[in-house]
Amino acid sequence: MTRTPDARSRDSDDNVNIELEQVKIVFAAVPLSLAANLINSIILSIALWGLLAHSVILVWLSGITAISAFRWLTYRQFTAADDASRSAPSWRSLATIGTLLSGALWGSTAFLLFPADSMVHQVFLAFVIAGISAGAVTTLSAIYGLAAGFLLLTLGPMMWRFLAADHMLGHTMALMTALFALMIVVSSGRLNKTILESLQIRNQRRQAERTIRRQALYDELTRLPNRRLLLDRLRQEMARSQRHGHMGAVLFLDVDHFKTINDSLGHRVGDKLLQSVSLRLLGRLRDEDTVARIGGDEFVALIPEIGDASGTAVANSQQVALEMLGLFRQPFTIEGHELHLSASIGVTLFPLGQQDPEALLQQADVAMYSAKESGRDNTQLFLPSMQAAVDERLKIERGLRHALAHGGLELYYQPQVADDGKLIGAEALARWRHPEYGLVSPAQFICIAEETGLIYQLGDWVLRRACADLAELSVDTDLRISVNISPKQFREAGFVERVTSIVADTGAPPERLTLEITESVVIDNIEQTVERMHALKALGISFSVDDFGTGHSSLAYLKRLPLDTLKIDQSFVRDIGTDPNDAVIVETIIVMARHLGMDVIAEGVETNEALTFLRSRGCRKFQGYLFGRPGPLNALYSSLGTRRAADVAS
Repeated sequence: MTRTPDARSRDSDDNVNIELEQVKIVFAAVPLSLAANLINSIILSIALWGLLAHSVILVWLSGITAISAFRWLTYRQFTAADDASRSAPSWRSLATIGTLLSGALWGSTAFLLFPADSMVHQVFLAFVIAGISAGAVTTLSAIYGLAAGFLLLTLGPMMWRFLAADHMLGHTMALMTALFALMIVVSSGRLNKTILESLQIRNQRRQAERTIRRQALYDELTRLPNRRLLLDRLRQEMARSQRHGHMGAVLFLDVDHFKTINDSLGHRVGDKLLQSVSLRLLGRLRDEDTVARIGGDEFVALIPEIGDASGTAVANSQQVALEMLGLFRQPFTIEGHELHLSASIGVTLFPLGQQDPEALLQQADVAMYSAKESGRDNTQLFLPSMQAAVDERLKIERGLRHALAHGGLELYYQPQVADDGKLIGAEALARWRHPEYGLVSPAQFICIAEETGLIYQLGDWVLRRACADLAELSVDTDLRISVNISPKQFREAGFVERVTSIVADTGAPPERLTLEITESVVIDNIEQTVERMHALKALGISFSVDDFGTGHSSLAYLKRLPLDTLKIDQSFVRDIGTDPNDAVIVETIIVMARHLGMDVIAEGVETNEALTFLRSRGCRKFQGYLFGRPGPLNALYSSLGTRRAADVAS
């Protein structure tokens, strides 16, 4: 299996960490080793003082002292260095040099300090060398090669010296030394294995702890601080600002239209784009600033000490925000794709009475959404009025949830009439009877339902209620009911099956049901739209395009879609008598629909002047206040009765 560069890098780091720990163990044993060396060398010198030349003993003792001083100096330097410096290979080399020189000096005793005429002192010398060697096993086995080299240098000459002796006892001592050497070399190997296993376990534990900490405090994709670490740093900076009397800023950045890139080019490109964005942001900010990714395409910059007065802080924070927007002026090149982006930034300052970092972050978030609503690619400074608007939206959201759960919604119908004034259908419109605000129109809560995901539940309720009302209408009427379908609702998985189930459950005649979609539904995914429309058309359900002409109209999709009706938006109809451009647009839509074999319904017909114009251009179906305002189902029944009375009279 091929290992990734990241995996190889982690393995390399692990090896460096373990090698550093080995060197630490060796250096940690230096004081004890030096003490043992000096004590044994002094005892040995005293024991052999009367048997050997004093000059030889003193030269050898001076060598031991010099090597000990060298090892002590390197030990002190090593302990004074930090871990980054200790990782240098030179420390391992210095430890090796000092250890092997010490081993060579102790090994030289077989030639310099070997009392040829005293077997007792020979045994005593061998005993000292054995003790030094045994001690080396415990102090040097962290690096097996170092321990083995030391043992070879100390015991090898002694074995040769005994072997060269011309008597049986010397040969016996050589054999015993060889067996002792073999035993401690094996023991050193086992100890080395145990030490390495322990170091690996400890290193893995540290790595796991670092991984857990990184995952808890840092974003896995960008390696930036996450929300938790940001809030912790923000809490500290708010306290510092209070103490020292300076101001800081929080900048909440959201990449505009990032979802489009993710959906069109895939998450791989999207992830690499976010990494590139994070690098650009890091390149702009100071070392003392914090830039965090708190989710999706949202980044937050914490800028401490941005000014001592509010005026200066506002100016400086706006300048930083503009420079951050400037980072997006140059395109991003990701896997051969040249991506042109913009961003929206919300700015808030502290401390201005805020006590909670979460509240401060929410203020910046609110300002960012204000920047998006202002056209994107700009910055907005948080104002208290923004929070009031957010609180109002939250209040509406909670109220709407309650209304959906406890029957607080009503369905109204606005009549649709033919050229002769006869009722031919009605559009179903949701109304919310609020205990405080009274009757609330969809314009006030539909957008909130879209943003919060309540649109799915609301859309199902409207469709089910409209189908139930359609089933209750007299069987001898050909009245049609139109129901608006939101883009999210239409694109949801299982939409066709849900509509089919609702129609079957309510007993509504599908041939008298019209689903109204917007042009955005078509643009997002034309193939899926065509497939779903054909599936529902097979049941007898009709389709119309609502607010035609206000979106991204395209003759190409009109040709492909199985549409029955185009609804001319009221914004064109309202000023049709005074605005020549509106008149041309309306006339063009009517002519185009006729050639495509579609019906046309004009919305927003409120004056006889508009009605006359529409009739003169060939429009034969209308909807608007001129014919009736939206009302409950019983009002629609009254309209049906009026129509039948007119039929009988005629």
